[in-house]
Amino acid sequence: MLLLAIVAITTLAANSARQLRYTAVAFFAVALAAHLIDDGTLAAAQVLVSAAAALVASAILFVAARDRRFGEDPGWRLWIATIVAAATTAAAFAFLRPQTGDEINTNLLGPDPSGVTTDVAAFWLLSSGIAILLTARGAVRGSLGALLMLTGTQLLVQQVPGPHLALTLLLSWLQVVVALAGAFLIVNQRAAREA
Repeated sequence: MLLLAIVAITTLAANSARQLRYTAVAFFAVALAAHLIDDGTLAAAQVLVSAAAALVASAILFVAARDRRFGEDPGWRLWIATIVAAATTAAAFAFLRPQTGDEINTNLLGPDPSGVTTDVAAFWLLSSGIAILLTARGAVRGSLGALLMLTGTQLLVQQVPGPHLALTLLLSWLQVVVALAGAFLIVNQRAAREA
């Protein structure tokens, strides 16, 4: 549960950051906390691959910023995205979680064998990413939204029975490609502003 709170807080920090460099660092914190949530199926190789992809994606966005001043002011978009993400996360968890009839027991620290924490984190990241994409004004927030959605998808893939390393590698490469595409759009947006 503690890592779920860190995922939520760092997602809000990434969404509210005005400078791209702060957004990149906050995204790395989101991804790292999300992939450390332990539901009993956590493999060290998956965590290493996911953490490496998150680090590379964050570094790409960090370098694309070029200085501390470049970014995008979220303004009122922050509040709309947060409200939409909170509402859709609650609705998705209520309607999409399995109805096993078992009581949900979670720990503040330690593994969560029920997988509830992973589900909520995945729903939160997917709905936050969609809400940010819907309210994005430029490439900075659009890139963040896409990266958050991929991180949420990686968490959902952990819930599928069977080996996960191949899917983790695929989604990690996709995360790096999205970061590269976002950096390309950011550099072009910056060049258009400065021209």
